Amino acid sequence: MPYKEYYEKNKEELKEKQQKYAQTEKGKKANRIKQWKQKGVKSDNFNELYEYYVNCWECENCGVELIEGRFGNNKRCLDHSHKTGLFRNVLCSYCNVLRGE
Repeated sequence: MPYKEYYEKNKEELKEKQQKYAQTEKGKKANRIKQWKQKGVKSDNFNELYEYYVNCWECENCGVELIEGRFGNNKRCLDHSHKTGLFRNVLCSYCNVLRGE
């Protein structure tokens, strides 16, 4: 059976599996690294960068305690150069916006 046909027959089951995977630690890591790559972040070792990122709980600019999540001035952000793509710091959202570029 061609994949397209298989997908159409099993669409709901496959979506459910993907949603469950996205909630696992492995899925969260894969999604985060995928997002970084889409935003142009470059790294020789994304696994190391991810471990550094998830274990950083203080903004490296202002010192505020970082939070998980998608909203708020103190949510964790991976700061990188938009010219070179290289990682610079783990910052709070507020400092990341102020830094610009």
